[in-house]
Amino acid sequence: MVVAWVSFTVIGFFVGIVHQNAVLYLFTDMIYILFGYLLYRIFYCNQKLLDEITVELTLRQEHYFVSSVLVLSVLAFLLDIDLPSFTVVFTLVYALYKYNRKNYGLMLFYTLPFFFQIFKSNRALLLVFVLVLFFAFAQKRFSKKNITDFLLLIGFFLTLCFFFLDDLLRFIITYFPENSTLKDRLVQLYLLLRGNVDWNSPALLSLSQRIDEAKAVIEYWCLNPFNFLFGGGMGATIEGFSFKDIGVANSALLGKTAIHNIHLLPFSLIFRYGIIGIGLFLILVYNVFKYFFTIILSEQSLFKTVVVFQFCWILYSFPAASYLWTCPLFWITLAYVSNEKRINFS
Repeated sequence: MVVAWVSFTVIGFFVGIVHQNAVLYLFTDMIYILFGYLLYRIFYCNQKLLDEITVELTLRQEHYFVSSVLVLSVLAFLLDIDLPSFTVVFTLVYALYKYNRKNYGLMLFYTLPFFFQIFKSNRALLLVFVLVLFFAFAQKRFSKKNITDFLLLIGFFLTLCFFFLDDLLRFIITYFPENSTLKDRLVQLYLLLRGNVDWNSPALLSLSQRIDEAKAVIEYWCLNPFNFLFGGGMGATIEGFSFKDIGVANSALLGKTAIHNIHLLPFSLIFRYGIIGIGLFLILVYNVFKYFFTIILSEQSLFKTVVVFQFCWILYSFPAASYLWTCPLFWITLAYVSNEKRINFS
């Protein structure tokens, strides 16, 4: 997958030149993928580095690590700044590892970054937290022999969500502060579940923005056969004059005339790679399913923890695509998961 991704990126670079895309975005898109590939190859080919990924921390190293996590979390909370997303996701996943090792004290410490950030969290981060809780419950209770029971439990859980999720959300929303980012996201989900969808409402602004982006991408993609096959290439941008979310235009380095960040992962890939982008997205979806059953069915290990991070990070990136390939830890852990000498799905 990674070699194909890089090959398509090189092609996309020349496609971006043909489209005369913004030089800034043209090179940054290319560099992110090439740098990620470099990290991937370094860790994939170096057995010593792969071994170091899964070396247990000494007691002193563990103390340094947890102290650093706590200091960063407290400073971020006091200064009202956001911790990097991969830091919060990684510490949640590492908390799951400590839970499996029955080290409940450290487990609680590693969940603190999430709880310090909870009022400013987004839907994707909340999803990761729910997934970690689910894995903590499910991974020790199911095996290949009772996979039917597991699927029945999933069905039962989804049925409960269908009938009671909106009531649960209404209860939770009541106790969230008014200025909480997560409250706004939960209100959006609640309105969707209730069928009260007014896309002109400020409460649904971020969701309507993603829909507007998707429509713009599809329109661009179907504009001509060249766009359909190759997309806009590296550095592709769309005009954002019709976008209602002013935050998107304000965060764009080149302003409304050149919106570069497409939030939804499948549309972001289609925008840059065309029909090939759909293939890349399907490969990622396949990996998500493969990782899910690896997590549920395999024995506890540090390798399994790496798989959990990969699973959570890909899902986290579905509504915020650029997080996927700009995170160095994604490429490093992908190298470990992809190394056939290490994988054991039995």
